[in-house]
Amino acid sequence: MSTLKDVFAAVKEVLLLTNKVESLGKSLQEAAIELREHDRRLVRLETMVEMAQKKFLSNH
Repeated sequence: MSTLKDVFAAVKEVLLLTNKVESLGKSLQEAAIELREHDRRLVRLETMVEMAQKKFLSNH
């Protein structure tokens, strides 16, 4: 009987770990989306700084 309990405990553990891995995967996907959004914003800011530098240097 204890072997059967061990099997059920192992299956329960696997199911819990699977749930945690799926949850972590979703969180990672959301973080990747947010990172891409930050990257786009950074590129826009870099472009604005470069344009401002060029305008400033052309005036002086």
